Amino acid sequence: MTTMQTQMKNLAKNSTLSGAQGIGQQIPAINIHTLSGLNGSSVMLDDWEKFSNTPYAKKYEVFETTEDILALSVTWQRLRPLINASNSPNIRPTKLTDSILFKKIIQEDRDKAERIRDYYSKKLMVITLREQRISKFRKDLSTFVHGDSKVVKEELMPIIYRLPEFYDYDIEFDKMVRELNTRFEFPENTSAWSGTKTLKPIKKFVVKHRINKFSEYWLKDDDNKLCKIEIPIDNKLNHLWEHFFEQDSVPLVGLYKHMERDGISYFHLKNWEIDFTKT
Repeated sequence: MTTMQTQMKNLAKNSTLSGAQGIGQQIPAINIHTLSGLNGSSVMLDDWEKFSNTPYAKKYEVFETTEDILALSVTWQRLRPLINASNSPNIRPTKLTDSILFKKIIQEDRDKAERIRDYYSKKLMVITLREQRISKFRKDLSTFVHGDSKVVKEELMPIIYRLPEFYDYDIEFDKMVRELNTRFEFPENTSAWSGTKTLKPIKKFVVKHRINKFSEYWLKDDDNKLCKIEIPIDNKLNHLWEHFFEQDSVPLVGLYKHMERDGISYFHLKNWEIDFTKT
């Protein structure tokens, strides 16, 4: 076995990474306080925390803004490359209500915010009509996109901050799958298949979670069925896999696990390695 073959096997062994994508990604919610019944007694604001540990009511902090908070998030996303390239702290926002975002917002940001809101409103409606399970993230997302864009609960801020990024991913993913076979089933009581498929590379996404970052590689088989591989960004052998991903096709042996996301079927390739006998 060549040195490259050994390195690629090591890469494959360390490539499995769990996590959801697109709007299914989970974002940790900001902690909120709770309030019990007060039995008609008069309570000063300083006494609030005495009643903050029961499940009967919730205390929210609400932000009211002069601009659509999602448009401000789009502004921040647009400025991020410039911010990262600059050493000036004067153009570096620290929160979605930072005054710099209000000063830098343009009409294109407002227009994109409307497209994002419309896209997820329709997507959530389809999910509901399919009677799919609605996660807490999607419930919070629905609350936001169908609510007042200028009056927002603090606990929704992490979702709003990431939403332009999720939108860009989902739009590109939708384009990618248009001409592919995304509705296929496995035989009854079967959810995985082991073997070799010669796959054609399609697209790479960089996906960021709260605590990690990874590359998501999408390929297709001879039946136009999607296959996905995930590799951590910091994997030192990534450049070797990138070499093969740039080829017209690559034979991969491994466990092809049947998965589904929002009505789209695909294989998540596990324990894989390049089948050098077919290269």
